[in-house]
Amino acid sequence: MKKLALLFSCTLLVFSCQKVIDVDLNESNPQTVIEGNYTAEDSTVVVRITNTSSYFNSDASQTVNNADVTITDVNGLTTNVPLLEAGIYILENYAPEFDTEYTLSVQANGETFSATCEMRTPVLIDDITYEFFPSIFGADAGYAPFLNYQDPADQTDFHLITLGVNSKEWSELTDILQQDDALVNGNYVERPLFGRSLFEFGDTVHMHFRTVDEKIYSYYGQAISNATGGGSSAPGNPDSNWDNGALGFFSAYSSSRKSVVIE
Repeated sequence: MKKLALLFSCTLLVFSCQKVIDVDLNESNPQTVIEGNYTAEDSTVVVRITNTSSYFNSDASQTVNNADVTITDVNGLTTNVPLLEAGIYILENYAPEFDTEYTLSVQANGETFSATCEMRTPVLIDDITYEFFPSIFGADAGYAPFLNYQDPADQTDFHLITLGVNSKEWSELTDILQQDDALVNGNYVERPLFGRSLFEFGDTVHMHFRTVDEKIYSYYGQAISNATGGGSSAPGNPDSNWDNGALGFFSAYSSSRKSVVIE
């Protein structure tokens, strides 16, 4: 009988120690995600708008097809960015003015979101050189390209760089390299770039050198750190330049491109 009483007491103890943990799985509060890019290279504004899905919804994020999207230049002239396909709004032939700010505004889901970004004057690639490496970071032997450019002394610059090979661009988030002029302002820069792998004899190497504003540079830095596990704590959403709680970014940027055949 004493054993039975002891068992009954232990059972009560187990159930009394249970605690209900309430975890927010985003079931009822989807957020608006806006990814806007205005590239001076082809004078095109592209905006993708979606809603985040809930934890229990395995479907892809829902596109937002009834938003009102506009872009406003430094002179206050506002231009509509029309919907061209599901969740994608595109404005073509929108000529840029460098070293001025553009504001992208989105009315969606009963709310208004706004983000401002500076279109910087492009810093141009001077040349792509390359050097043979017997082996580096455990990779097979091959050639690494060098980015060569003159950094302007009268401004602070931030860059995003992607490489490609034989007409294929490496454009995943983890492929993006960053460059600022904190230590090289006004100097001639010769920097080796190590991508997914070293290149082979006969390869055509492509380089895309974007000049972005500081907020976008920081956004990508946080996103890349999250993607590569480089952060010191649990990853979170990068700091967006959108107001009113929207996720994503609006980037207005200039570009320079060059290619070289390794021979």
